[in-house]
Amino acid sequence: MGDGPASGGSFSQSVVEKEFLALEAEIGEHDRRYYGEAAPTISDGAYDALLRRRQELLSLYPDLQKRAAPRTVGDDRLEKFEKRPHRRPMLSLNNTYSEEELRQFIERVERLAGGPLSFAVEPKIDGVAVSLVFRDGHLAHALTRGSGLEGDDVTANVRTIKGLPFKIPEAGQGILEVRGEIYIGREDFALLNGQREEEGLEPFANGRNLAAGSLKVLDPKKAAERRLRFIAYEIGEGDSPFLSHGQVLETLRLWGFPTNEFRMGLGADGVWERIREFGGRRQSYPFDTDGAVVKVDDRPLRERLGSQATAPRWAIAYKFSPERAETVLKGIRLQVGRSGVLTPVAELEPVSLAGTTIRSATLHNADEIARRDLRIGDTVLLERAGEVIPAVLGIVPAKRPPWAETYRYPDRCPACGGNLCRIAGEVAYRCLNPDCPPQIARRLLHFASRSAMDIGSLGPQRVGQLIEAGLVRNFTDIFHLQMDSLLTLPRTGEKSARHLLDGVEGAKNRPLWRLIHGLGIPHVGAETAKALALRWPSLEKLANCGSEELQHCEGIGAIVAASVQKFFQDDRNGRLVAELKMLGLRTEEMAVAGGPLAGKVFAITGTFSAYGREELKQKIEALGGSVRSALSRQVDLLLVGAEPGSKVIEAEKLNIPIGGERDLAELLGLSL
Repeated sequence: MGDGPASGGSFSQSVVEKEFLALEAEIGEHDRRYYGEAAPTISDGAYDALLRRRQELLSLYPDLQKRAAPRTVGDDRLEKFEKRPHRRPMLSLNNTYSEEELRQFIERVERLAGGPLSFAVEPKIDGVAVSLVFRDGHLAHALTRGSGLEGDDVTANVRTIKGLPFKIPEAGQGILEVRGEIYIGREDFALLNGQREEEGLEPFANGRNLAAGSLKVLDPKKAAERRLRFIAYEIGEGDSPFLSHGQVLETLRLWGFPTNEFRMGLGADGVWERIREFGGRRQSYPFDTDGAVVKVDDRPLRERLGSQATAPRWAIAYKFSPERAETVLKGIRLQVGRSGVLTPVAELEPVSLAGTTIRSATLHNADEIARRDLRIGDTVLLERAGEVIPAVLGIVPAKRPPWAETYRYPDRCPACGGNLCRIAGEVAYRCLNPDCPPQIARRLLHFASRSAMDIGSLGPQRVGQLIEAGLVRNFTDIFHLQMDSLLTLPRTGEKSARHLLDGVEGAKNRPLWRLIHGLGIPHVGAETAKALALRWPSLEKLANCGSEELQHCEGIGAIVAASVQKFFQDDRNGRLVAELKMLGLRTEEMAVAGGPLAGKVFAITGTFSAYGREELKQKIEALGGSVRSALSRQVDLLLVGAEPGSKVIEAEKLNIPIGGERDLAELLGLSL
C-alpha cells in the first residue's frame, strides 16, 4: 500500500476511491479469516497497518465516509451454535505499537478526567475473549464475543476447562458476568503440535487460532483434548459495586478464578515503566503474550468516559514488537516419530533470542522448506513472539552465498535405511519400517506415558537402555522383563529395577481406554479412546468394528474411523493385542448396565435450578445413558431448562421428545 497523498488535492478522487474500496475489501477478507475461520493470513501488525491507512484516507477525504462499511469488533458467530445477547456490548480494544501514541492516549484520558490518573497495567493474553454469565451463583452461559452484541453459546466446551469454578455461592442471587480470555498454554501448544506432526498432519499456526477453533468444535470431548485454559480479567460493569480494578481481581481470585498479574502505574511515565517490565518477562508467562493492556483503575470513572463504536475510551492495548534474530542455516536433520513421520529440523548457528540461545527450530515438513526456498548456508530470520519454539520466517535473500545448497529429501530413512513414502493427503514423509529404532523408542514412550499406561519409571533414558540391550522392541516385551536382566543395565540397582517391575505390573489393571490410547492409533487421543471404550467395552469387539459402525460413536468421524479400522486390520497389531491379553492386561471394561437410562441418548439446553450441565451429564452417564452436544434422530430426549436456545425448535423439526427437569428427576430419582 502506498503512502498516499499529503493533502486532498494530490490524487484524483477516483484513484483515492479505488484504493479505499480495495482496502475495505481486503480488511473485510482478513476479518472473515480471523473471526469466522480462526485462520488469519497476516500478522496483527500488518492488519493494524491496514486499519491505520483506512483511517488516514477517511481523514483526508471525508466524502469517503459514504462508501465506508461501519467498523465492528468483528464477528465470530457460526450458524451451528445457539446465539444469545450480551447484557452489555462486548467490545475490543484499540491498539498502539508506539510509546508516543500510548502517551497521547493517557494525556487524552487525563484531560477528559480533569487530572492525573492511576492506570492498571497487565500482560495481554493472546487468546479468545469470552463472557461467563452466572445466575444465582451457577454458570448459565458462556458466550463468545460474536458480533459484540450477540455471541455463540459455547457453554459445553467451556465446561471442559480445568480450574474454572462453575459455582460461586459467594456471588449471591441474581446475574453476574465474568469476562476473561481463553487460551492454550505454550507448553500444551507445543505438545499438541508435536502430536500433529507425529500423525503427518499440518501443525497448528499458533495458540490463539487453535483456542478459537477449539471453542467452536461441536463435540466437547474434542475441546477437552485441546487443554483450554481461562483467565478472568473483569466483572461486567454495571452489575457490581467495585471501585477499582484491583478490587475486581482480588474478588475473582477469592471466588476461585485464575487471574492475571497486574501493576499500577501513575501517569504516562509510570505506565511505560510497567510495560517495559512486562516486556522483559514476556517469555516467562505460561501463555502467549503480544503486549500489555492499560486500563483506567477507577471503575466509576470508566462509566463516565464511556466507549466508542468498537472500543472503550478508558483502555488501550500496547503491542510488543516481535522478537527477531538472524542466523545461518547450517543443516537440516530429519527426526523420526513413533508413526514413522519424518520432521525436518533446522540446525542453526547458535543465536540469542528472547534471552535463550537458539540452536535448532522445526521446519514442519517438506512443503514448508520448498515454500520458503530454504537452502543450506542461507541466513534465516527467526521470530519468537511468545511461542515456545521459534519460527523460521524465511530467508534474507541479500545474504545468500553463491554455494547455498538446496535440500533434497533422502530416499531412505536416515535412522534405519528403510524406504520413505509420502502418503496421499498428508504433508509428511514416513519411514515404512516398523522396526526403525526411533519409532520403537517413541512408541514405547507413548505407551508408558502418563496419559496412556502411566508407567512412571519408563522414561526416555530407561527406554533407550532397554532397546540398546535388546530387551524390548514392542509393548509386549515390557511385560516380559525380569529382575536378572534389568540388573545388567548401567546404573540399575535392585531398588530401581523393582520400581520398574512394580510399575509394569500395575499397568495390567489400567482402564481399557488407557490401553487403547497407548496403542498409538493415529488420530486417537485420550478423549477419543475414552469414547471408544465406553461404546465398545471390549478390545476384541472394537477390533472387529468396521469404519461405518465406528462412526456411530459420537465424536468419531470418517478419518478417525478409517484409522482405527486400518490399525486393527494389520496382522502385526492383531497379534500384538492378542498377546497383551494373554499377558493379563485388562482388555475388557465393565459397562454401566441395568441403570434406568441404559441405552438412552440425551441432549441438554438451557440452565437448571440445582445442577450444572456437566453434573447432569455425569449423572446420566453414571446410570448408563449418554449425552450428545448436537441433535440428531438418535437422541431420545431433549432436556430443556430455563432460557433454552434454538435446540428446542430443531428438536420439534426432528420429532425428538422434549422434557424438563422433573422428567429427568423421575428417571434418576433426583430432587431437582
